[in-house]
Amino acid sequence: MKRFNQLRIAVLVGVSVLVSATSCNKKLDIVSSNLGSESKEWASISDTRAHLMGIYGLMRAATVNNYGHWIYGEMRYGDFTPYSRADLRVVQENKLKSAYPLVKDLTDWRRFYAAINAASLFIERAPEVMAKDKRYTERDMKYDVAQARAARAFMYFYMVRIWGEVPLLKDSYDNGSFVEVNKSSEATVLAFAEDELLKAAQDLPYAYGVGTQTYYGENSSTWVGVLINKITAYSLLAHIAAWQNKYINADVYAKFVVDNYTKAGLNILSVANIVNPTDGLFGPSTRPQILAIRASYELGEATNTGHIESLTLGYPIVTKAKPDIYVSRDTINNVFDDVNDTRFGIDSVSGLVRTNYFTNYNGDIPIFSKIKVIRNGAGDSDFSIFGSNLIFTRLEEIILLLAEAKEVLGQHDEAIKYLNQIKSARGLKPYISSSTKDLLEEIFSERRRELMGEGWRWYDQIRLAKIKKNNPTINNLIATGGIYWPISADVLARNSKLQQNTYWK
Repeated sequence: MKRFNQLRIAVLVGVSVLVSATSCNKKLDIVSSNLGSESKEWASISDTRAHLMGIYGLMRAATVNNYGHWIYGEMRYGDFTPYSRADLRVVQENKLKSAYPLVKDLTDWRRFYAAINAASLFIERAPEVMAKDKRYTERDMKYDVAQARAARAFMYFYMVRIWGEVPLLKDSYDNGSFVEVNKSSEATVLAFAEDELLKAAQDLPYAYGVGTQTYYGENSSTWVGVLINKITAYSLLAHIAAWQNKYINADVYAKFVVDNYTKAGLNILSVANIVNPTDGLFGPSTRPQILAIRASYELGEATNTGHIESLTLGYPIVTKAKPDIYVSRDTINNVFDDVNDTRFGIDSVSGLVRTNYFTNYNGDIPIFSKIKVIRNGAGDSDFSIFGSNLIFTRLEEIILLLAEAKEVLGQHDEAIKYLNQIKSARGLKPYISSSTKDLLEEIFSERRRELMGEGWRWYDQIRLAKIKKNNPTINNLIATGGIYWPISADVLARNSKLQQNTYWK
């Protein structure tokens, strides 16, 4: 219960801060009604804890609003097909200036700046608490500020992948206003994010509350799998480098994760431990994570929206007749081409279907059921309330990223070694150096299988196209800026210094 009480603060503070921080209006003509209460904040250790947890709550709101993480990462030219949702179909076809409310909402970046502003405010004001409350130690402030830096860097990286150039705000601003600044280049924003993560990585621990050194009075069982740690920072650094095609850096950062992941209690998961709804990767267990944004049923965070299950599940798993999106049988058979694959395969003798990633394969529409956390994972089809974690990255994903970096750098044997770590864990035959399959293509094919439904497919297609330059559709979008989303008309109206992204003018 202590764990739940700590995390409840994240929900309550995060939601309250979101309401005020996302208004982003020009300067208000009236004095904010919360100025008096704010003057009393930043005085005790309870304030730092509440505001830190609030940052996590705002990160969750930013990423899951209107299914953003999955629509941004899976829908454009991806493996999922809309069943009857016209708004999702226009995203699939890259028609992102359509008037559908969901599409218009996803062009608005203000919810990300709410999280960024909360992190900046924390970095600026946490030292005040140390001067006022002797219980707030230098170690705790170091941990807290490092988390805020890493969270802010994560939000900037997340936005760059969606919009390309975005305004770079390094300082906090009043909740009643949004600073009118122009966009900064991708390189500038990502350089800032990298610098922040490197600073954070120096101060972040591998785990919190270990042994006799509690964190906010709690031991590790309260914080495991919840907070940003040193492995998180290096994982994000690896992705920032790979996105920029800086594979020497990506190699170094990803290798750090692979060499040190046991210090954070991580290990390569079996498929059973990925898909188990109560004790698996996406479930409510206290499993160590690299970066998970949690939504606990026990804390009242489980909802019928904002989870991938709301889009992908249908009868017989829930009472909904058809899913909003599905993976066609042709795509399943094309992607999962080895009968021994423990994620999905069809036994060549018995014809039995392995159903870890899919249910109802032989029915009218296959159901993507890899992620199916109903309530706390033990719910039934009559209660379509979902409590799954948003997993941004995990160890298997970083190992495949390291294989990618090794192959781009010409270290073929090393690339094969890391690729085969995942193949072996999934019951597949190892890749051999004499194979006729292109090694880099096979690494990305393995990412496609392993990470389906986790928000990587669109970004993986971009990275592969940048390297291979063999995908005319994606390469043309890269060249013209079409890989990015348009900027919300409302955002443009409130900031006179901004211009619409070139492709969408």
